[in-house]
Amino acid sequence: MQIIDTHIHLPGSLLGAAPKPLAELREDFERDGLSGAWIMTTDGLIRDTDHNNDILALAVSSHLDFFVPFCTVDLHQGVDHALKELERCRYELGMRGLKLHPWLQSFSVSHSAMIPVLRKAGELRMPVLFHDGTPPYSTPLQIAWAAGHAPDTQVILGHAGLDDLFEDAILACIRRSNIYLCLCSISCGYIEEIIRRCPVEKLLYGSDGGFGPGIVPSAISKIKAVCNDKDVLKSIFQDNPRRLLPPSK
Repeated sequence: MQIIDTHIHLPGSLLGAAPKPLAELREDFERDGLSGAWIMTTDGLIRDTDHNNDILALAVSSHLDFFVPFCTVDLHQGVDHALKELERCRYELGMRGLKLHPWLQSFSVSHSAMIPVLRKAGELRMPVLFHDGTPPYSTPLQIAWAAGHAPDTQVILGHAGLDDLFEDAILACIRRSNIYLCLCSISCGYIEEIIRRCPVEKLLYGSDGGFGPGIVPSAISKIKAVCNDKDVLKSIFQDNPRRLLPPSK
């Protein structure tokens, strides 16, 4: 069974992270047991979004057999710019997904650019991974509302609601056929409840790795601690992420 981490970050200069060469980062992740990872910007969630998309694309260009790059867009620059940047990232930079962090990026899910961006991501076959679980901008049911307006877009709740809002994440997953849950940074007991109540084919593993040692092994061990069904684990760790984003040819 392979383990694909669907939620890691390129270390940057912000949020306490330290830049690190991708070759070293890959070695760390492989040592932790990963066979691949979806990687997202850190600094681009705070400033210079377009430039940091370029940085991420260049960083992973020699490691596309392992890393799947996700871009981000700044809704504050307007819907036209966001859509153009999304297309640029897909066609020119080879990005395969979109990461949105309403809390850090300071926009509401109801922002006027949100639905057009989600629909465009669906047209480009780019799954959208949201930070979720932190009010006021990033609650699961707010994101579920937006996902309902873009039914052809695969929307991932990047933290399955965190501990405070995991029940809302379960509701969102059940109500919306296009919503998936990433079991990242959430406590063992809530992971167990999510696995019990949600369709297993809509669950993903993620760690928020990239910010320091030990994060990836801890995230893996939490899922294994509450689930010993090999078929379920294979779905979460390998089959589901491979189905959403098949390896590059």
